[in-house]
Amino acid sequence: MLNQNRMNVDPRNTTDFIEAYNLPCQRQQPGEVSGKTSSAALASPDQASFELHLSELRPSHRTSDSVAVLVHSKRDSSSIVTTGNQKARKIPASERCTAWSFVRGRAELAASLAGGNVNELRREIRLAEEQASLWPDTTGSSVVSVDSRRVFNDVLASSYLQLQRFQNKPGHCRPRIDGNVNAMAHVRSIANLRRDACPHVSEAFCDENIDEIDMARMAAMHTQGHANCSSFVSLAQHPSRLLVSEDDGPKGAKAIAKKAKELHTYTVPSVAAWPTKKIEDILARGKDLGDPKLRKWVSGIPTKETEVLFLGSNLDHYRTASGPNPYRPRASE
Repeated sequence: MLNQNRMNVDPRNTTDFIEAYNLPCQRQQPGEVSGKTSSAALASPDQASFELHLSELRPSHRTSDSVAVLVHSKRDSSSIVTTGNQKARKIPASERCTAWSFVRGRAELAASLAGGNVNELRREIRLAEEQASLWPDTTGSSVVSVDSRRVFNDVLASSYLQLQRFQNKPGHCRPRIDGNVNAMAHVRSIANLRRDACPHVSEAFCDENIDEIDMARMAAMHTQGHANCSSFVSLAQHPSRLLVSEDDGPKGAKAIAKKAKELHTYTVPSVAAWPTKKIEDILARGKDLGDPKLRKWVSGIPTKETEVLFLGSNLDHYRTASGPNPYRPRASE
């Protein structure tokens, strides 16, 4: 979206960058793209193992009625005592996990591991409260003490970013490549790469040899205007500042802010967001000859534009508001 024509570099050198880093440069396949990752894109054993562990972290989706029945059953029958409850009662009071800590921890996992949107975050908090209500009273951890609104607001502030994007249609929020790889698939692939220290990632990157530093290079070139060769989507924290952007070409940030028909708001997990500072810090670890030049470019992006890149094909999953572009001049003006 932003800086589509911001290119103060020799196009021939830019092509050399793409070829030298072996970055993919292909257009998205025709057809509607699902916001969820295809099974083929996540077929590696490591990914399957990760998904298994993640599913074990999540509580079963009980209805409020079924939870209420379980609560009354637990409280009305002293004969129903699970092994877990017996162990819990032996834990010293000073070492027990409070209901607040449990609910807050589950909410943070919903953001950082599951990549949930705001509605899924609320649901996870509610389910964690219901699960904590089943704890035996002897734990001293009553769910009544949990302020779920405060948990939601705290996690929203610490683990999410509210970003906005100028668009002409609701569907104009997908990257040009990796169109079937959602945000958390990218996050998990990079995490697996760090853990295994292997020179490549799994099918989530279409078998290309791309690691975190390569992604930072791609992000830097996206800000230079190479969106056709990017897995990223551009957004801004304060879209009104684009109206005074120095990128005032016919396809620059200022033109987009004035011409786009709509302004959409997205609340995305911080782990899937790439602010320019993150890109610059990752490039600092790069060893290729072109990395200092890319890093210098990124460090020169005006901070007032508040540009943030989103890595993933399912940005629409995080949409929280949309409406007409308030900065678009009226026909009479």
